[in-house]
Amino acid sequence: MFENIKAKVLPKNQLKTLRKSLHDKKIVFATGCYDILQSGHAVFFNQCKAFGDILVVGVGKDETLRQLKGPGRPVNPENNRLYLVAAMEDVNYAVLNDNEIGEGKIDFKEVLTALKPDIFILNEDDSSVEPKRILCDALGIKIEFVAREVPEELMPTSTSNIINKINYSLKAPLRIDFAGGWADVPYIMEGKKGYVSNVAIRPLVEYKGGKFNFSGYPRGSGLSTSTAAKLLEMLNSKTYNAEPKSLANIGEDLFNLENQELQWFIGRQDQYAIVYGGFHCFEFGDHYAKPLDFNISNETLEEFRSKLLLLHTSESRNAQVAVEEVYKNYKSPTGQQALSELINCGLEFAKALEKTDFNTCAKIIERNWNAQKMLAPSSTTPKLDDMYAYAKENGALGGKLCGAGGGGAFLFYTHDVDQLKKAMKQKFVDAFEIDFEFEYRSIKELNQL
Repeated sequence: MFENIKAKVLPKNQLKTLRKSLHDKKIVFATGCYDILQSGHAVFFNQCKAFGDILVVGVGKDETLRQLKGPGRPVNPENNRLYLVAAMEDVNYAVLNDNEIGEGKIDFKEVLTALKPDIFILNEDDSSVEPKRILCDALGIKIEFVAREVPEELMPTSTSNIINKINYSLKAPLRIDFAGGWADVPYIMEGKKGYVSNVAIRPLVEYKGGKFNFSGYPRGSGLSTSTAAKLLEMLNSKTYNAEPKSLANIGEDLFNLENQELQWFIGRQDQYAIVYGGFHCFEFGDHYAKPLDFNISNETLEEFRSKLLLLHTSESRNAQVAVEEVYKNYKSPTGQQALSELINCGLEFAKALEKTDFNTCAKIIERNWNAQKMLAPSSTTPKLDDMYAYAKENGALGGKLCGAGGGGAFLFYTHDVDQLKKAMKQKFVDAFEIDFEFEYRSIKELNQL
């Protein structure tokens, strides 16, 4: 059977001979990459064959595809693609195209000149018709156009879509909380409104084939890796359809899922920060969360980001200890004072950032850290206190530990990130920087939901 396919594969030096032997036949020529042969190609070949007696198909060479499609292409090597095209019923012959690419992405000038077909077929949406028309006019070849038609029995597809589907992974950002943490927990707010300012960050966490790629983030860093993982599992579930849902719906679904599983009365800020993406100051109530309307440009945010250092302490503790301590302390006068300060910090941070008052932002972050320690003294340790004091001595204007109290990453604001980073890593040799950028896309935009 393979010999029948092999007989339909032509070397270029046999094209003139083929033309002479078929002088009484109408020869049709079409060309393409055909990297992953799919149903659209079968329809196209059938359309082409209707214009004549013999269909010859030119197949792009590997180097041509690399130049036209970029790194990672082709998926299949040229001889595999050539023989697969030759195996198609409507294709009489297949030939590899030229080694060079000319104007108009023409990689078949030598083939066309030797074969001199009667008709050259193009798709109606071809992006470089004129150079091909000039070539065909010079060779006495007629150009015909076909529409990209999809029979009702088939689903529309393309090689790029197939590759994207094969490589598809769900993605989610993590988050940095600047101010207001704990003010998002209904259990301790008891009907009061809370405010938290936070931002989504990348590298992104990926989920593919049941496995997570945490992009080098240490677990227990206080950047909400566990919530990101739970979100990706939820989105991947066959029973969950995110497409018709709003971002608020997805955030609330995730909050309810985690709250039900963890059984320790968690807050909403992680879920909403990751789902919404970008910077937000969220208002939290007993049964809702919503982003407030602040006019803060991406340029402002990027300028602020350039002065931030995210430093992992190599120390991580069980956040549940801090959680239990908060539940024990929040009704006390000290706890209520700390909670009130956290609420204020969450809202004041966004107001200062809107005014591009970065130094005030840094002071609010520090106020938030002090209030966090008032509410849950176990949030810090002697080592962490030493690290914070040393950071202040070396240019940090303010900072806090990320997360609810078990996190291992300090966030510092400074006018000289490199100097502070160098000083901290020399003094605390097990500390290391976490490289990050702000992620402005929502979870639906990231995953095309």
